[in-house]
Amino acid sequence: MTETADGLDSPEQTLRRGAQHLAELHPALDAQLVERIVFESHATLVRGARIRHHLPPLALKFAADRLRALEGGDRRGEGGPLRIMIESIRNDGISQMAAAYLNALGEGRVEALSGAISPADVVLRTVVDVMEEDGVPLGEAYPKPITDDVARSADVIVTMLIEHPFDLAPGQRIEQWDFDDPAGRGTDEVRRIRDRVRRRVQDYLDGLDA
Repeated sequence: MTETADGLDSPEQTLRRGAQHLAELHPALDAQLVERIVFESHATLVRGARIRHHLPPLALKFAADRLRALEGGDRRGEGGPLRIMIESIRNDGISQMAAAYLNALGEGRVEALSGAISPADVVLRTVVDVMEEDGVPLGEAYPKPITDDVARSADVIVTMLIEHPFDLAPGQRIEQWDFDDPAGRGTDEVRRIRDRVRRRVQDYLDGLDA
């Protein structure tokens, strides 16, 4: 493990320290497995990224999602929040909106994650802005790839403009929610897309109570 010339942690050191912390949070998982998932997650993000200096913190968040999926996968369908995986092309727009609304409006009944088959570098600025306007900020959301471990931990797969890239796990359900892609559109048009996504999410949540 090394430091950079300015005394800051190197990416490897950041990842190893993060892996140690995640191993403490997930004592049921082997520490070597946790470290492997951390470095795997970083390598996956590196492959599609044009800008790389910010990747170690994102890789640790991505690894944390995967570790939660590993721990919770065996409990899928056995009570607790309904796990929903939202999948899109780049994970920079409609899938981020849908996951944020599911988590914000679901009142603990659902737990939503999102991912992409070809992740963008960042969430679209217009999407961030219109979600902030609606009181559902995306916070530290970032585009990330779909992985089999996270997808298999979901009770429900929701695809947006793509096909699910893996075989469904036993008992999983799949739905297709298609909306216009907000990329390249003006703010007013992105607001309209946001409102349609919110209505679809609310209809889905209302259906859970029916």
